[in-house]
Amino acid sequence: MQFNLTPPTKTTAISARRVLVLAPHFDDEIFGCGGLLAQLSESGAEIRVLYLTDSSGGDEITENKKQYAARRRAEAQRGLDILGISQLEALSIPDGALAGHVDAAAEAVRRVIGEHRPDLLLSVSPCEVTSDHRAAFASLHRALSSLRGGTGLDAIMTGCRILLYEVNHPGYPDVLVDVSPQLGLLNAAIDAHESQIELHNYREAALGVRHFRALSLPAAVTAAESFREIGLPDMVTHGHPGLVRRLGGIPDTEEIHEGPPVSVIIRTKDRPELLAEAFGSIADSNYRRVEVVLVNDGGSPPAVPAEFPFPVVRVEMGTNQGRAAAANAGVDAATGDYLCFLDDDDLMEPDHLEILAGLVSAAGIRVAYTDAAVGIYELEPATGWLEVDRRLPYSRDFDPELLLVDNYIPFNTLMIERALFDEAGPFDTGLEFFEDWEFLVRLAALTPFHHQPQVTAEYRHFRGSGHHILGAQPHQREDFLRLKATVIERHRKRLDADVVARIVDRLRSESVAATESDATARRELAGERLEHMEMTDAYHRLNGECEALRQERSNNLGHIERLEEELRTHRRALAQQESEFHVEETKLRLKLTEQEEHLGRLYAEIERLTGLIEAMENTSAWKLHRKIEKLRGRSS
Repeated sequence: MQFNLTPPTKTTAISARRVLVLAPHFDDEIFGCGGLLAQLSESGAEIRVLYLTDSSGGDEITENKKQYAARRRAEAQRGLDILGISQLEALSIPDGALAGHVDAAAEAVRRVIGEHRPDLLLSVSPCEVTSDHRAAFASLHRALSSLRGGTGLDAIMTGCRILLYEVNHPGYPDVLVDVSPQLGLLNAAIDAHESQIELHNYREAALGVRHFRALSLPAAVTAAESFREIGLPDMVTHGHPGLVRRLGGIPDTEEIHEGPPVSVIIRTKDRPELLAEAFGSIADSNYRRVEVVLVNDGGSPPAVPAEFPFPVVRVEMGTNQGRAAAANAGVDAATGDYLCFLDDDDLMEPDHLEILAGLVSAAGIRVAYTDAAVGIYELEPATGWLEVDRRLPYSRDFDPELLLVDNYIPFNTLMIERALFDEAGPFDTGLEFFEDWEFLVRLAALTPFHHQPQVTAEYRHFRGSGHHILGAQPHQREDFLRLKATVIERHRKRLDADVVARIVDRLRSESVAATESDATARRELAGERLEHMEMTDAYHRLNGECEALRQERSNNLGHIERLEEELRTHRRALAQQESEFHVEETKLRLKLTEQEEHLGRLYAEIERLTGLIEAMENTSAWKLHRKIEKLRGRSS
């Protein structure tokens, strides 16, 4: 989304049943879109106006502030009455102070949206010069940017059209509305604001802007109001500074951050829609010392969004060479002191790079990572991909031992010193997947990682699309398990018995703690009692099997020690006994391997049961229980 310098050459008819107008002050809606409001009122639309300030703080006030505010509100009501609008509400925020009350204004906007359920929302443009006007758009952005997956307002706003109007500064419109027939009503509504007419010739100014906007239109159109249409996805996915820049405005705080130069490497292949969203998330970054290395792994030439604020280095692989080769090629082309990775189906928050750059700038920190949320998306025929669930499965402090058996660090959350990357060596091109995990194991052997427990990135799963590993078919999952085993086997030398025991103990304790924290609530769900008992029994059974396996492993290790002592005692018969020992040792190690594989299957079963528990907790019975417990005054 970028602004267009060429104005439209035709008008657009706007229709709506319920209209919500956001106005910074008592008159902005008249000066900015009064003609359109007159049209909509004439057509029977139900219009509600929300003023974000109360006119009690203006510099022009020479009388009692309370009385002045009441006078301005009465003038606003008279102006709206002329247009046939009766519903208005004003927040108790003084003029000039809205920038300091954006959160409160955003909450009011969300509330009124829920009450009025508009199919058309009109708000002032962020290209305005007045601080309250810019803060009004910031309030709307904050209200809508929180609408992600199941908030209740999503469905309302999905079908709502958003138009931005201009008051005292020309913007970059893409919609012009012919308001020539409404000029009489508009002039009368403007004249209702007597206190303001005394200060400025607002009627002439308002008419002048409308005549100016008609210059690109046919001669029959003598007056037009201009708007910029913006989609809800833009409000939800873009940060405020980046969105303002895209609309042609300048953010109030255009911060230039000092820090190390960072290269963000994007791997892509024939997913232009996802790539555009990834680029958009980078464009909104608060950190400015950034270059993007775009690696095209054998697909059609990818497009870089117009007006993208950072330099882009293109790398063409020619043919598809796989994830590891693409990442290595991106690193080779990067010039930054630090590296970040963002695949085309991932997103970063505006503060992602800023937080990581601040961490690695600290002495001794060469690798830093944050947390990533997982967004689950399903394809809706009418609206496209819709987020249906959001999880936080990745939030764990650095544990190099656990990293030997499982990757708990999303690669799109990392910032790595370039010199350290070169020391660790490139990604293994022999791995189709898990090349990032195998690289992290090597990296962890060189330096500790710093974990910042803060969600700054999104890891997306598109159900049924093939866009992600999680969407793989069963036969593909077998390949993933095989590759995972390959990675574990490659670093098996570091997995001695003590390390394995510590890992098992940590995972068991975490599993037990998580299960016990929910046990009481689950038992009180009568409708789920039988299922809960079955899962509990299964857990205890599996736990007992794990204990038995641990004991058996301990016994086997003791047997090996006895054999070794026997060998030391009978050194004269070394040749024969050594041969026997090797035979026995091989059998035992095969058995240990089988036991470890069995242990892995048990943990997979635990994981499946945990998923069943989570599904159970999302049932209506569970939710009803929670509500009942709240009413009883209990915590659940």
